[in-house]
Amino acid sequence: MEKLYFIVNPVSGGGRGKAAFLEAEQILLRRGVPYEAVYSEYPGHAVELARAAAQRGEGCIIAVGGDGTVNEVASAIHDTGVKMGVLPFGTGNDLARAANFPMDIEQAVETLIKGHTRPMDAGMANDRFFLNVAGFGFDADVLANTTRFKGKFHGMIPYLLGVVSTLSHLRHMHLTFTHDGKTENRGSVLVSVGNGQFIGGGMHALPKADLYDGLFDVIVIRDLSVLQLIRLLPVFIKGRHLDYPVVEYFRTAELTVSTTDPTILNLDGELGDTTPVTFRILPGAIPVIVPEEE
Repeated sequence: MEKLYFIVNPVSGGGRGKAAFLEAEQILLRRGVPYEAVYSEYPGHAVELARAAAQRGEGCIIAVGGDGTVNEVASAIHDTGVKMGVLPFGTGNDLARAANFPMDIEQAVETLIKGHTRPMDAGMANDRFFLNVAGFGFDADVLANTTRFKGKFHGMIPYLLGVVSTLSHLRHMHLTFTHDGKTENRGSVLVSVGNGQFIGGGMHALPKADLYDGLFDVIVIRDLSVLQLIRLLPVFIKGRHLDYPVVEYFRTAELTVSTTDPTILNLDGELGDTTPVTFRILPGAIPVIVPEEE
């Protein structure tokens, strides 16, 4: 069997990543699977480790952690032909939901051993790579505000405070966006550009997105009051919002957006650059190990 090269984020999932991987190692040893494992030590380290491993000739690199770790590994190996696997041991695991990666440790390892490879799309936001979903507005502001509270509180409290803070200072954006030969202007509170379907640890923002179709799914939530947004959120979380008049939905391979004021981007759950931005699909950029039934 082909050797598996694991890049483990030991702090993913609040430390669950390391503990779960130790269990996974026991399964690998029992099954006689050849492998090597290294641990990332700081943000961005997984990029360095994956790039170096690919240059050494490792043929199959496994990201062990959450969406941030998967993003780092994928960004280093896309278009190299190196296969990527995922042990989704992070907090949000939004890409894993979209790709049907098993969360159970034994089943996740079994996927690496018996699954098959499928070329997965990725995306660029200007010169920044993303694999799952990028966007800006409400969700990015929640992420930024949640980060502010993480040093003082634990568990779900930072997130809840981030939501309250964002709603109390709801950003109303004026957009100019161009795709498929047309330019339009909109007032908006949220834009999501998706390769995958989920954001924020399970919110079904882009329920029709397909990781393999060579297109982004895009939603633009038009300008709303705070009360209207609060009413929409439960529907948005469940993925039942596409037919609402305030939600604009389309598919495209490339999208350019500018805003009146520079607005920070959310890229796979990490804060990135600001608008203006051009989103560009990378069809079949990464061979990914997926479950057999896929």
